[in-house]
Amino acid sequence: MKPAASAPDVMPMALSGGAAAEPARSYGVRQYRMPAKVFHWLTAILAGFMVVTGVTATQLNEGALADTLFSLHKLTGAITLSVVLLRLAYRLIRSLPQNQDQPRTRPLLHWSLYAIILLVPLLGWAGVSDGGLREIVPGFSLPAIWPEGAGYDELLLHLHAYFAFGLLALVALHIGVALQDYMTADRPRQPDE
Repeated sequence: MKPAASAPDVMPMALSGGAAAEPARSYGVRQYRMPAKVFHWLTAILAGFMVVTGVTATQLNEGALADTLFSLHKLTGAITLSVVLLRLAYRLIRSLPQNQDQPRTRPLLHWSLYAIILLVPLLGWAGVSDGGLREIVPGFSLPAIWPEGAGYDELLLHLHAYFAFGLLALVALHIGVALQDYMTADRPRQPDE
């Protein structure tokens, strides 16, 4: 086994405490290291919270509760963006081992998730920058990443919402693929015909 500093982020079941006689399955459930698990679930919780606060605040439209939810939504978006950037850096430093049998849709799905979860907060941040709505709490505002008053705030915020719902669709697909892998992990592979 490689030293911990250069070990892959994912270990097959056979190496991580599973039955030593069984070969690692290419579609089996993998054991991820603790930092990868923390980044994964922290990202999932933050993204879920952002969806709930964003949709609820939009439905309320006005009032103190809507303002509070929008402030929480912006703060959570900034935190999520930071966590995803750290997670991406960790993923690039601790790259996953290459698996020849892994379908190409899984890396495509994961990189699509990374791309959209970076794009959604950036579009929202650009929209609130353009609209002059960067303040999270009195005295604390997000820095501007788009010129204020450029006139694209509505477009940017609509794109932010559409891509957020696209993110939900990718998350549903991700969950479905993970469940499929989990449920079929012990089935023998069928030979190609």
